[in-house]
Amino acid sequence: MLMSNLTYPPLQLARLQNGWSTHSQATTPLGIQYVAECESTNAQLYSSTRQHNTLLVTERQSHGKGQFERAWVSVAGDLIFSLGLTLPLAQLPALSLRIGLALTQVFAQHSLSTQLKWANDVIAQHPDTGQRGKLAGILVQSQPAHHGHAWVVIGVGVNVAPRLLPQQINASAFAPIGLAQLAPQWSTPEVGAREALLIALVDTILVHIETAALNQDLPKLWNAHDIWRGQAVTLTDPQGAEHHGTAAGIAPSGAYQVKLDSNGTLKAFVSGQLRARS
Repeated sequence: MLMSNLTYPPLQLARLQNGWSTHSQATTPLGIQYVAECESTNAQLYSSTRQHNTLLVTERQSHGKGQFERAWVSVAGDLIFSLGLTLPLAQLPALSLRIGLALTQVFAQHSLSTQLKWANDVIAQHPDTGQRGKLAGILVQSQPAHHGHAWVVIGVGVNVAPRLLPQQINASAFAPIGLAQLAPQWSTPEVGAREALLIALVDTILVHIETAALNQDLPKLWNAHDIWRGQAVTLTDPQGAEHHGTAAGIAPSGAYQVKLDSNGTLKAFVSGQLRARS
């Protein structure tokens, strides 16, 4: 829920393009497109497989989607973008985890401490109330392309405008929280600040993708930010079965590991919904 009516000036395509050409470290050539509003940046790119190496940015989505087809609600000031890439099939299993790690690193550069919730959410804590909320979400969609590659669309939404956090805290469900609630400068950001942050996020995501084969430390790095590690959790698998145990972080494949209460064994899950148990 929106907490205030802050005004954020529209993103400027020229600033995005200049920021990319001036500051990017990634080697991937990137075409940047901007639309004021669309149904969904992911849906628009997913159906346009010829838009290879494309960044699509919008101010507002009318039908944004997150994990498990849940609605992603954005408000004025938020950062919404999708990347369209052709990637080797071998990079897909842990891709959303690498992206989440990239986001935490950029937020850390802005003095923001964040955690990761398997497999697609970035969580932040309100500095005054201590309440935790969802700062960013990731949606990766893919379809086979050719010769061992896939057409991949990476959607990212970052909440910037403040939200009204619920008074009743749910340890497993995280309401949205905005950058403006974490650092005062995001209530009235400087001209170009949102563009600079967006380009930094995109650049870091691409660098993580480009160096994936060289970086074998994903479990160690990701697990350091794992919000549930060491806690009692329930993982509901795609068939609806519940598995109770202790969260043990990700495996190199990106699968999440749970030490089961039933027999003490470590079981890895490639998909499912993970939540804390009280």
